[in-house]
Amino acid sequence: MFQKRVIIFFFGFLFLQNQFFSVAIADTCKNFYKAVTEQAEPIYPLEEVIDLGIYFSYVWDETEQKKIINRNKNKFPIIKFSLLEDKLTPGTVIKTINDKNLSKEDDDSLQKLVENSKSAEIEFYDENKINKIKLSSKKYNAIYFFFDNFVLNSINEIVAKEGFFEIDYTTSLKYKRTDLKKEGRHLLHDTCPYNEDLEKKLLFYPDDGIILNQFEIDKDKTYNETFFNYSDKNDITWLKNERGGIAKIRSRFDFSKFPFDTQVLNITYRAAGDLISGVFKDEDRGTLFLITPSDDLVKNLNFYRENNYLQEWKVVRTQANSEFKKNRNNEFVDTLTLALEIERNKLYYFAKIIIPVLLILSVAWYVLWIPTDDVESRLTTSIVALLSLIAYNFVFQDDIPKLDILTSLDQFILLSYIFCAIPIFTTIRLSRTIEKNKKRSSYLNQLIRRWGLAIYVFGNFTIFYPVV
Repeated sequence: MFQKRVIIFFFGFLFLQNQFFSVAIADTCKNFYKAVTEQAEPIYPLEEVIDLGIYFSYVWDETEQKKIINRNKNKFPIIKFSLLEDKLTPGTVIKTINDKNLSKEDDDSLQKLVENSKSAEIEFYDENKINKIKLSSKKYNAIYFFFDNFVLNSINEIVAKEGFFEIDYTTSLKYKRTDLKKEGRHLLHDTCPYNEDLEKKLLFYPDDGIILNQFEIDKDKTYNETFFNYSDKNDITWLKNERGGIAKIRSRFDFSKFPFDTQVLNITYRAAGDLISGVFKDEDRGTLFLITPSDDLVKNLNFYRENNYLQEWKVVRTQANSEFKKNRNNEFVDTLTLALEIERNKLYYFAKIIIPVLLILSVAWYVLWIPTDDVESRLTTSIVALLSLIAYNFVFQDDIPKLDILTSLDQFILLSYIFCAIPIFTTIRLSRTIEKNKKRSSYLNQLIRRWGLAIYVFGNFTIFYPVV
């Protein structure tokens, strides 16, 4: 009886505690929403930045497991985008800033040079020539979207012949709400979702501000949640967006080296049409929208590389890069690309196609070891081998992509057809001369047998050596 009362008391306590926290969170959100809607006018959540407006491109360092500034072979940094100087186009290599050799500056020093220099004399490479410009720091607005996390749960399928792949993914994206610094303090350690009251206030909210490039969206298989939270360590209010689900993404596949091919699957995020970089002039200060990825993005891709369920493919390399691209309206849009380099597993094609074809061809070619005067046996064996090769071609034809180019496997099969037919042509041709000169016929048969085999091996070597 006593134990029964203890159990009832315990579950009752848990229930009341849960209700208490639910009410507390509800009150927190209610206070936050009220503070936001009481603002006189909605404020755009901008960060005010004063610097040279130079942003460097970056690559992923496999050794250090972090992103680093992209540099050329001489270790000079490469520009991703320059806000204030048109001559510094994307991809430009900078040699010096205020006479400092940038090949000897680490990444942190480079960032400090850009941020702390009120004016700078910059040397850069322009078509292998070194040009100089002077640049002064200016004030501009920016919103930095921090790409916190990307988890690739699985690659469900890779339909190379139709040019797409399907992924199951989850992402986390956030940015500072500089317009809600005071109001965010109502949140304490709780989170509150974006709701209709905030929409009525016309509070800036890029619902689909950062878009995944995909060609088919199934709303039943995706989710999109947005909420506010507050960090009391540095007094920042954040708007965080979590999304995920199933996505189908178009991809260009290169089959020229099939089945020894490697493909690159690009998962690309870009800023939406209304989140483009503005015009940066003295009289018209624009706004920069920049996607800033964390190191966790590629770390999670590397984890997937080692822990995946792909059978036909092997993930051999992962990479992340970001660049400004022009859209159809000739406006610069920031893009982030997560790349997975995959390699096709070759064993299936060796075991099911290449080795059987070689066995059939061997039967056809061994006809040249039958005496030249035994025409009937030579022809029968050669024709049966050729017909077997043709019939086997129908067995595996669905495994070969139907393209207007000859892949490595196509070249191998075509070469095998030619050399499977050579013993037939040889037998027919020698049958006309064998009665006149049997010795000469045997000599020609021996030459074809020896040099034909050498040419076939060399032909396959030139086909497969560059790709294996």
